[in-house]
Amino acid sequence: LICHLCGYQSIVPRSCPECHDNSILLQGYGTQKVEEVLKKVFPAARIARLDADTARKKNALRDILRDFRSHKIDILLGTQMIAKGLDFPNVTLAGILNADLSLHAPDFRAGERTFQLLTQVAGRSGRGEMEGEVIIQTFTPHSPSVQFARHHDYDGFADQEYEFRQQFGFPPFTHTALLTSKSTHERLAEFTLQNLHQRLSARLPGGIDMGIPNPAPTPKAHGLYRFQLLMKSENPRILSRHVQKVLSATSLPEEVNVVFDMDAYDFG
Repeated sequence: LICHLCGYQSIVPRSCPECHDNSILLQGYGTQKVEEVLKKVFPAARIARLDADTARKKNALRDILRDFRSHKIDILLGTQMIAKGLDFPNVTLAGILNADLSLHAPDFRAGERTFQLLTQVAGRSGRGEMEGEVIIQTFTPHSPSVQFARHHDYDGFADQEYEFRQQFGFPPFTHTALLTSKSTHERLAEFTLQNLHQRLSARLPGGIDMGIPNPAPTPKAHGLYRFQLLMKSENPRILSRHVQKVLSATSLPEEVNVVFDMDAYDFG
């Protein structure tokens, strides 16, 4: 077992470390697992996998895409890296597994990103003279993002998203600011952001909505523990000026890196 974010590695346990039950089955929708199933279902098909593991090999991306374009590969399996920017006129079927995975991210743009991804993947099929078909596998088929993407209804999605963001005060009706603390010391990263939160609470004027420090959606990445503090305001200059003053007046530990991101786009 390997986590591509924090680098943690572990041998697959034969039994549960808590209850010691040995009824462990390796399931899921990882690309390697899907590749195994495809080879069983379509034994005669030439299948290639393109993900973070295979793309590390020299020239792998170029070679796989070239072979797919020249019909040396029948089925191309991959992660989001094959969702956009590729033009293969003879592709007539696109399948999307776990289509709603990004929908449940703690990010106000989750619906937008899901709609965007589904639309992009669907666009890989039927780009030539032959008609294309798209199959979406989802656990939330009635989600507006899925339904609007299914019907290629951009205007409908935009109207629904506009109302959602206006109701809850998200961009473009406000500006967001994200403070992120990172450190190899978990407690120190958390304490640093809590300290900044207290100082900001005493300084920020009215009209600024500030949350509380929380672990980032990806709490540890590349060996660093990460905590976040989200703020919203209709006036980005006032918000930015006050945050910058607090940061300048605060003595931060050398072991902690604090990042201030105005109009943050990535909340991971």
